[in-house]
Amino acid sequence: MNFNTKLFSCVAAGAVFLSACTKDPTTPVDDTKIPSSTMGKINALGFDTLNAIKLNGGYVVEGDLFLTDNDLANKQGYTALFIAEADQYKLSYTLTALPRTINISATGLPTAYLNALDLAIARYNALNLSITFKKVANSSTADIEIKDGKLGGPQALTLAYPAVSRTPSSPVTLDVTALGANLDEKRLATLIAHEIGHAIGLRHTTYADNLYHCTYTQVAKANDTQVDLIKIDGTPTSGAAFSWMSGCLNNEDHPFNPNDVVALNQFYGNPSGNFSVPTATYRKGTKELHLFLRSKDNTLLEKVYVPGTGWSDWTDLGGTLTSDPSATSRDENNIAVFAKGATNNLIYKTWTPGSGWSQWSNLGGYFFSAPNAASRGADFINVLVKGTNDVLQTRYYVEGEGWHEWQSFVMSVSSAATSASRYPNSIEMYAQDATNHLVQGIWTKESDGTVWGNLGGSIYSAPAAVARGYSNVDIFALGSNHQLITTNWSVTDSWKSWNRIGSSIYSAPAVAAPDSLSMDIFVKGPSDNLIQRTWTKANGYGPWLSL
Repeated sequence: MNFNTKLFSCVAAGAVFLSACTKDPTTPVDDTKIPSSTMGKINALGFDTLNAIKLNGGYVVEGDLFLTDNDLANKQGYTALFIAEADQYKLSYTLTALPRTINISATGLPTAYLNALDLAIARYNALNLSITFKKVANSSTADIEIKDGKLGGPQALTLAYPAVSRTPSSPVTLDVTALGANLDEKRLATLIAHEIGHAIGLRHTTYADNLYHCTYTQVAKANDTQVDLIKIDGTPTSGAAFSWMSGCLNNEDHPFNPNDVVALNQFYGNPSGNFSVPTATYRKGTKELHLFLRSKDNTLLEKVYVPGTGWSDWTDLGGTLTSDPSATSRDENNIAVFAKGATNNLIYKTWTPGSGWSQWSNLGGYFFSAPNAASRGADFINVLVKGTNDVLQTRYYVEGEGWHEWQSFVMSVSSAATSASRYPNSIEMYAQDATNHLVQGIWTKESDGTVWGNLGGSIYSAPAAVARGYSNVDIFALGSNHQLITTNWSVTDSWKSWNRIGSSIYSAPAVAAPDSLSMDIFVKGPSDNLIQRTWTKANGYGPWLSL
């Protein structure tokens, strides 16, 4: 089936694959079926009236949104998040009673649709939002029912507008006969994720610069008293193609793009709790392990493990952090911790045996991620950040020379980066890209250049990397459904397949290794608790321990 058709022909044919239809304002539509007063109410709620049709006790607008007269009578406004003044995400209402689990049932749908629903649910749940989706067998226990059927007219795909009660809207109706029973599951997952987005209050994205958007007229934002404009420091500075909530997309699979993730976290992000992402480093040459967190008051906390003594209490090292920290040790007499400061600048403090912790120092810059610090030798520290336009940047320290100026790589990333060094003259950098793949950049001193490659996989957080000597690199990341996943490179086997080594994980991981024979992994657990798991070459992975 060809999805690249005009909206009206899609509706008339009974096959609305919303995200693939190209809206054409020249298509003739008999708007006289809807009174002008009703059209005014639709427009007053911020919906486009072009190609609106009357259908079965309500009105279908923008291709797949079903509004009743009761919806129109409730003068509901909306909140809009503008990213780079290009991507406009609109939310009618945030659901109440958060965090919560939303049950979804699928009634009378073919296998391809059921598999696509599983994939759509996994995409949402991998973001660790304050809403978790769960597929249930019985529609009577479902908050959102997805079913096969029609609404007494030609519309094949429609959804009720979220009610004032701020509960999920239901049902989602899909005309399987029109759409086809054996469609590509990833394309279907995009469609179903889009409709789930409507069910939890999200409207279509629009694009102020007419990039990637359909030819619907734009709802004017000037002097619009309904719009609560959100401006967030650190959001991307450019638009992103093909939001999953776009009014139309091409005939492809479109997982969440980086701006989609920003918007979902703004509307439905989890409360930060007591901490977000930990960082850990062994004091080089010793078995002394230093663990750091950003506190709920945005200060730096430290906890130290000393063999034979155990873990210390938490110590507050002060500061005003606006990101999670990153720590590294370049020799047994130095530990350095880095974070983003109040003006998106890089700040750091160091520890030495004789003097203890220094005051915070400012290294400048302007970036939009947590930093990552690593040492490739006793005289070097490299710090990686995600800068303007998501381009990876670095600043590095050389003993005797001090800090060198900021430099940019020709690489855009979606997450904070991580790095590892097997040799003093090389650095291996890793990050998540816009397609949730793991990308790798290898810098060598001999070439003074970086070679980038895509390692694939499906990761849903910033990765964590550690080099265990010259022969091994281990990568950890958050996978789908709150799973902790890992892969390993070795001189003999190259890259291994991803493996799951934990469940109910609620943060990106941190990893530290004192030598080639052991590693320690730290993540946030299901109760906002810090948990640790140790791997040894002799025994493999041990049990999870709560700290």
